[in-house]
Amino acid sequence: MASKGKGKGGNTVAAVTAIAEPIAEQLGLNIWDIRFVKEGASWILRIFIDKEGGVSIDDCVEMSHAINKP
Repeated sequence: MASKGKGKGGNTVAAVTAIAEPIAEQLGLNIWDIRFVKEGASWILRIFIDKEGGVSIDDCVEMSHAINKP
C-alpha cells in the first residue's frame, strides 16, 4: 500500500512502486508503504518492507542494494 499524494511525490511513488514490487517479491518481502516526502531542503524516499516472521537488517540491506543497482 503506497502513499499516493498529489504532485511530484505521487508520481515518484507510482514509479518506485512499479520498480520495487518485483524486487521485493524476489527477495520474499512485501511492500508495506512507499513515501516520498520533503524534509527540510531535501526529498526523502522511504520504502517500508515486511515479511512473515519479521524483517531483519539483512533484509533491509538486500532490498536497498537491489533497488540501488545501476
